[in-house]
Amino acid sequence: MRGKATSIAEVLADYENNAMTTDHVLDWVSQFNEDDQEFVLDELLHIFKQTYLSKTECRKFIQSCLENWTKEFKYKDVASFIAETAFLDLQPEHKSQRELLNLLDEILIEHHDCNLTQSARRIKRYIYLDDVLSTGSKLFYDLDTWFKSSNNFNPAISNFQSIRDTKSPVLVVVICGHTWGADNAEFRLIKSVGTEIKKILAIKAWYWIENNIRGYKQKLNNMIPLDHQDSYVHDYWNSLTATDKVEYAFRSPQKPVEEELFSSAASRNRIETLFLVKGIEILSRVGELKVGQIRPLGYTIKSHKTFGLGTLFFTYRNIPNNCPIVFWWANNKWRPLFVLKNRGVKKDENG
Repeated sequence: MRGKATSIAEVLADYENNAMTTDHVLDWVSQFNEDDQEFVLDELLHIFKQTYLSKTECRKFIQSCLENWTKEFKYKDVASFIAETAFLDLQPEHKSQRELLNLLDEILIEHHDCNLTQSARRIKRYIYLDDVLSTGSKLFYDLDTWFKSSNNFNPAISNFQSIRDTKSPVLVVVICGHTWGADNAEFRLIKSVGTEIKKILAIKAWYWIENNIRGYKQKLNNMIPLDHQDSYVHDYWNSLTATDKVEYAFRSPQKPVEEELFSSAASRNRIETLFLVKGIEILSRVGELKVGQIRPLGYTIKSHKTFGLGTLFFTYRNIPNNCPIVFWWANNKWRPLFVLKNRGVKKDENG
């Protein structure tokens, strides 16, 4: 088992917020029942190899974006593309957007003989760059606020009016996106700003988590448990005051049609149940839970009667709190595998 823990530590080696050592991984997994520990390591090694993004891989992602954008928009070089593109900087300084923009700036300086201060000299498009789009709440809040703010070049009109008049598209680019969250953000923006959003907004992701359980042939490459659970799970679920999206809490045994993320359908069922039950156990130690978005499988929208988003995507700089809480909870006699960075509870915190 130590060898498997070492393999996991090697995959997660550049995680920035705590040292990923063999002993740390073993200490974390020791909190599960002894009969489950080796299985948990086996399955997580299988998953982490697919869904952990190192800093080197993140740099490659940004570099490939620059090359693809330059080609897509028909520029002779990256510097020319940068000069006519505005990168939105809408989040607080300590959030992921600013860190990704800093990384983008480093790459521009190192490889393309330009930098972000040379951007937006003539704006033909806007790009919103972020690491994870989860529920869509953060994206909606950021863009809705920005769309309705006064335009820098013409304060008499809003940014949305300027974009509409100049036909300048807004491209949202995230490393990891959830299909349900992207649909939710677009739907809310249409209601708030207008149907013209469809013509100017595009959302793209390097890795899509297809988590709309009502969608067609969704991969469901996240954690959504089966309904065959014991009374302990149903007692927790029935205790939730949320009333919306009840039908999204469980998946049927026939979904997904083909298992792509977990090592097998049986392994998926087992680890989902393990993490769900352990998450409920952790939350039972809290007493009064004051943050309604927290669920055993991670943050979700407060009104949703589900077990959490169940995200299984991780980056070198942080992991979303939409991941199952067994990964990141750091209280109530539970030790996290991933220590979180700058994680306060705010209204846009669940992504």
